[in-house]
Amino acid sequence: MNLNKIKYSRGQQIIFVVLSCFIIGCFTINWGIKKFNFDKDISFTPDSTTIAEIKNFENKLDSIEWQRQREFSPRRPMNLPHEKFEFDPNTIDSIHILKLGFQPYMAHNWLQYRRHKGKIYNHKKLRAIYGIDTLLVDSLKDFMVFHSVKPSIKDSSTIYKPEEYFTFEINSADTALLSKLPEIGKSRATMIVAYRRDLGGFYSAEQLREIENLPDSIIDKIIPYVSIEHDSIKKININHSGIKHLHQHPYISYYQAKAIYNLRWDKKHNGKIEDLDELLKLKEFDKESFEKVKIYLKTN
Repeated sequence: MNLNKIKYSRGQQIIFVVLSCFIIGCFTINWGIKKFNFDKDISFTPDSTTIAEIKNFENKLDSIEWQRQREFSPRRPMNLPHEKFEFDPNTIDSIHILKLGFQPYMAHNWLQYRRHKGKIYNHKKLRAIYGIDTLLVDSLKDFMVFHSVKPSIKDSSTIYKPEEYFTFEINSADTALLSKLPEIGKSRATMIVAYRRDLGGFYSAEQLREIENLPDSIIDKIIPYVSIEHDSIKKININHSGIKHLHQHPYISYYQAKAIYNLRWDKKHNGKIEDLDELLKLKEFDKESFEKVKIYLKTN
């Protein structure tokens, strides 16, 4: 076979040239990459500006992590030294609130209530602030003064003579009947009915003193004419109620409601508390608070 006689077309010649260039180019690039990697010093030494930027970035990460823990970690009580002194709940500052023994988040809720134009007329109103330590509030009630507020109720009640008083059953009386009582009127009758609904009914006429803006002088006049049917009191089944439902009762704080719920669902009880006296084992209840609320609770 005579190779000199082999003829290539124009297209075949172009393909041959392109393939040759491609192969040569691949070898050249491979050689260049290896030479670059071996010959060039790839070590990196950051300058002062880069170090400062890295440090700033790390600080931001720390700040974000701190904020996350602050928002999502459980509240950790602070054991702060406290003292008792005379104070006005409507003007006291956060530092003195902490000195009284309240936790920082309680002070925050207290001040938030005031920022939203809330007024505290008595210790019962302070007890109603979300998350507040109600037992601590009760222990400080004798040190509270209310110089900055003056409760005012415009009540068009009719003044009756003592001989016109009449006996009434407090748990069934409606606003129309209650408004006929001396110095009660429509607005105060509405307050009595509203508080009775929140409680589930009165078991003692003395509970009328817990109603905000209802003066003791008026209660003293009507208490002798109050009768009470305890069978009409509505009780909360602690085995069927969640935290929110329990906390709606005036005598049960959020932490007490949560403690009841957790007790119910521990390994021992598994969803059912047999005896109300078991609540006394909880640190959130003392003898006084338990006796006050137990009449409104049931287990079945």
